[in-house]
Amino acid sequence: MTKPRLLAVILLLSSVSLANAAGMEITTKSPQARTAFKEGISKMETLHWEPALESWRAAGKADPDFALAHAFLAMLSRDPVEQVAERDKALASRSSAGPQEQLIVDWVVNASQAHWVSAIQAMNEVLRQDPHDKHLAWLAGLWLTNQRQSEHAIKMFNRAAKIDPKFADPWNQAAYCYARLRNFDKAFTYMKRYAELLPHEANPLDSLAEISRMAGRFDDSIKYYHASLKLDPSFIESQAGLGDTYALMGEEARARAEYAAAAEKATTRVQSVNFALQSAATYAREQDFANADAAFEKVAQLAHSKDLGTLEAEAWRVMSVYQKDNARAMELTAKAEAVLQEKHSMSATARDQELAIILRTRAGRAIHDGSMSAAQTALKQLKKLAASNPSGRVQFALHGAEGAMLLAQGKYEQAIASLTDDDQNPFSMQRLIVAYTKTGARDSAARMSQTLAHFYEPTIEQAVVVPEFNKGLVAMKDKN
Repeated sequence: MTKPRLLAVILLLSSVSLANAAGMEITTKSPQARTAFKEGISKMETLHWEPALESWRAAGKADPDFALAHAFLAMLSRDPVEQVAERDKALASRSSAGPQEQLIVDWVVNASQAHWVSAIQAMNEVLRQDPHDKHLAWLAGLWLTNQRQSEHAIKMFNRAAKIDPKFADPWNQAAYCYARLRNFDKAFTYMKRYAELLPHEANPLDSLAEISRMAGRFDDSIKYYHASLKLDPSFIESQAGLGDTYALMGEEARARAEYAAAAEKATTRVQSVNFALQSAATYAREQDFANADAAFEKVAQLAHSKDLGTLEAEAWRVMSVYQKDNARAMELTAKAEAVLQEKHSMSATARDQELAIILRTRAGRAIHDGSMSAAQTALKQLKKLAASNPSGRVQFALHGAEGAMLLAQGKYEQAIASLTDDDQNPFSMQRLIVAYTKTGARDSAARMSQTLAHFYEPTIEQAVVVPEFNKGLVAMKDKN
C-alpha cells in the first residue's frame, strides 16, 4: 500500500518517525499516554493505519494536553471532522509541549491550514537539528515524493536504508518511486527486499500487488492481494485492491463485488464512501453512463449525509469527467465547487486541493467544447489559488490547465513545458502526445504513447482516456 498523497499526511508520517528516532522527549504527564503514543508509532511504521490512530486517540484521552498526539491525529485521521477537532486541540495544548515538539505541531497545523511558508520553515528547522538521522532522511524522501521528485526522493530513501538496512519502509517508498519512473526492475528488487524485512506483515504483499498492477502484471497482482488477505483477512486495502485490479482488467462486475466486500469490512465512514466511489466508476468503464450517474449521485448523497464535503465534491467532479454533454459536465463541476463553499468540516488544504482539480477539469472540458471564455475564467481562478498555495496537487493542476490552453492556442513548445509537470494525468499525457507530434518530436511522442497505453491507475481519467486511446492504437496498427 502506498501512502496517501496529501501533503499533510506525508508531513505527519515524517513527524511520527522523528519523534521516535531522534530521541526527542515526548512531553506528557501520563505514562499511559506515552506508552500508547509509542505503540501508535510502531503500528504506523508497518502501516497498520487504523490501529495506530486508535493508539493516538487513547494517548490523547489519557492526557488531553498531549499536543503531539493531537497533531498526529489532526493530520493522519481520515475523518475530516476529527482532523479539524484535533488540530484545534494541538494548537490549544502547544504550550505544554517541548520546543522540538512545538515545531512539529507548527509544521503539521500550518500545513493543514495551507500556510505553506510557515509550515516549511518549521519543517526545515526540525530537519536542521539532526541531519544524520535515518528517519529524517525518510522524511525528506517522503516530502520529495509528494512533490513528484521521484529521482531525488530515491536518494533520500537510499540514505535512510544505508543508515539502517533493516528500516523497512524506505525500501517500500523507493520501490514506488521507481515504479512511477517506469523502472519496474528496480521497483520489484526494492519491494522484495521490503517483503523480506517484514515477512509476517500483509502490507509488503499488498505493495507487491499494487506495483504488479502498475506494471500491468494483473495475474501477479491478484495473487499477491490474495496472499495479503490470507495473512491478514482484515487488511481492507488488499480487498479494495482486488477491486482496482479487476476494474483495470475490464472485469467490472467482479470489481464491484470486491469493492462491496471491502465496504463490509470498512471501519470508518470515509472508507465506505471511497469504496463506493471506486465501485461507481466501474459503470463508466462499461460505458453504462445511466447507472454510473445513479451510482455517483448515491455516493454524493452518502458523503453529504456523513459530512464528508471533499468526497461529496469529488463525486460530482468525477461524474463530470465522463459526460458526453459538455453543458452537463460544466453543471456538475459547478455543483462540486459549490459543495466546497458549504459549511463542512475540512482542512483548508483538502479544500484547496479538491478545488484545484475541479478547476483543471472545468478548464479542460471548456477547451474541448471550444468555450474559451469559460476556460479562461477557470484558469484565472486556478492561477489565483496557486499563487497562494504552492502544494504539489494545486501546482500540477495549474500546469495541466495551462498546458491545455497553450495547446489549444497552438503554442506547442510552451504547452509541452506545462504539461510535462502534470504527466500523471491521462488527459495531460494525451495532450503531450499531440504537442510532441506537432513539434516533430516523434520519439518523445512515441514514448509518451507507450506510457499512456500502459498507465494502470484506477482513476476516472484513466477509465475515460486509456481504453479509447488503446483502441485507436489498435485501429492504426491494423490500418498500417
